[in-house]
Amino acid sequence: MSQEISEGVGDSSLRFDTIIIGAGPAGLSTSIQLARYNYSVLVFDGGDGRAAWVPKFHNYLGFPQGVSGKDILRLGREQAQKYGAEIVKSQVVKVEKKSNDEFVVTTRSAEYQSKRLVFATGMQDIQPEIANRYDFAGRSLFYCLDCNSYEFTGQKSVVLGHNEKTIANALALLDFTHQIYIATNGLELEGIDKYKSLLEEYNIDVITEPIERFVGQKGVKGKLEAIEFKNGENRATEMALSTYGHHVNNELAQSLNIAMNESGHIEVGKFMETNIENIYAVGDIVNRTQMLVLAVSEGIKAGLAIHRSLQTERKATP
Repeated sequence: MSQEISEGVGDSSLRFDTIIIGAGPAGLSTSIQLARYNYSVLVFDGGDGRAAWVPKFHNYLGFPQGVSGKDILRLGREQAQKYGAEIVKSQVVKVEKKSNDEFVVTTRSAEYQSKRLVFATGMQDIQPEIANRYDFAGRSLFYCLDCNSYEFTGQKSVVLGHNEKTIANALALLDFTHQIYIATNGLELEGIDKYKSLLEEYNIDVITEPIERFVGQKGVKGKLEAIEFKNGENRATEMALSTYGHHVNNELAQSLNIAMNESGHIEVGKFMETNIENIYAVGDIVNRTQMLVLAVSEGIKAGLAIHRSLQTERKATP
């Protein structure tokens, strides 16, 4: 089994067929597919991403009781290394495309070269400004309607935010519960005039009072019981959905002039290719539904495309 490698400079072993920046489910999936084709693959693991703090993924095939993000990542790393992929725990600080069409990836202490490059740098959720939010994240505080709406079934629920997306998410949750209110944490709710009649029809209250803290259920880790507001009032709440959006980790991709949409996500083609030849992108850095199963499938698609391009390149070499 291949182990995590040490960093150095100028060693011929630091040349790879493919370098993948990001070791979440999408990046690891790409590395597994390519390593099984016997390519040399290097994965940069810059630290825990979004998947790492998810206590249970409930919609991933084969895990009827759910599977934790940490387990998925641990098993994914083991699987990638089993087939020969190398994993470096380091932050990438610079990426360049050389005149010979190869890429140079630089960390704080080493340089690496590759023929293909994959961005799997993901994104970060913008957190609600509530001091103890991390005590509940992924357990009763969620960030993805498509991923976790089922968990709201029949629950007393709050949608956190202050714009039209907040309202749209609250209305969408009506398929799962009719015990919903909106909390704007001290701000005015944008678009309320447009949707006022709908909110009244479905008894969706809008509370603009600033939030003091989440109140947890005693003896149950991360389980919401209420939200306490700064005026001292409490509102019984079992599930919370945050709609504050996210920050896309696209700074490295920007340095290569990779095409992005207005939200900062990388634009890709059918096989996860970008507008820059031999560069691919997978996972949450791509603007698609933020689900584990899609991230994994995107990694496989990128791996297939890279394999075929390297095969074609090899056949064309005299």
